[in-house]
Amino acid sequence: MKKFLCVILLIMLMSVSAYAESNKIGVLAKLNMTENEFNKLVQEGRQSGNSQKFSSGVSIQSEGYIYYDSLMSLLLGLNSGEVGEIQLPEDVAEYVLNVNDAYKISSIIRMSKNFYLSFGFRAGDNPELRNKFNEALLSMKADGTISILQAKYISDAGLDTPEPVKFEHYDNIKETIKVAVTGDMPPIDFIKEDGTPAGFNTAVLAEIGKRLKINIELVNIESGARAAALASGRVDAVFWFMAMKDAAKHADVPENIALSEPYYNWNEILSLVKK
Repeated sequence: MKKFLCVILLIMLMSVSAYAESNKIGVLAKLNMTENEFNKLVQEGRQSGNSQKFSSGVSIQSEGYIYYDSLMSLLLGLNSGEVGEIQLPEDVAEYVLNVNDAYKISSIIRMSKNFYLSFGFRAGDNPELRNKFNEALLSMKADGTISILQAKYISDAGLDTPEPVKFEHYDNIKETIKVAVTGDMPPIDFIKEDGTPAGFNTAVLAEIGKRLKINIELVNIESGARAAALASGRVDAVFWFMAMKDAAKHADVPENIALSEPYYNWNEILSLVKK
């Protein structure tokens, strides 16, 4: 299991003598479109006015986007100069800024459509499980539980001592639902150095487990392997990031994956550069 905070410290200590200016922008890889398709989609969005960019100091003239499979490799790409800027969801970017003073915001991109967090399931396989998750998520929204967890693990979360997440275990239940978690997208998807889950996603999942009275096992996996792990049956569900509800084509959702009801959304992307 990768240790996010340790890698952040490693990045801060790395030599920057080989740093070369780049006009490319780093982003987390999208599983349903190539880099070329993503670059085209972004260009079309700019021309149609689907996003607004607000500069706050430094901004580069982009020569295109480069994909990275994880947040750690994305930060390493920025630190080495392979890209001159990276773009992250606002909550993740703010976390990175809080634990590492080597970066700063260059601009804020505000989208006309929201991005969403959902659970992903194999399309056409075990629809009952997806329906149960949807029922639990809808009830958690209605009674305010989602808002409480959002405040606890995102808005008001302490960076030094993130609240651990506890999963209930039911001895009389034989079946265990396996859910993939990356653990390297704090404070959304976060696993502490000792292996303890401590992020918003896992807190939502733990509450679903309590409401459905099911046993849940977390499976640590890299972001780029989510679809393969789900398709192969290694896991029963995955946390799905960066889905765009009602979009003509999801940038990050392969066709064989069915999404649950969304449970968190945002519409700002922060661009970060080195100081």
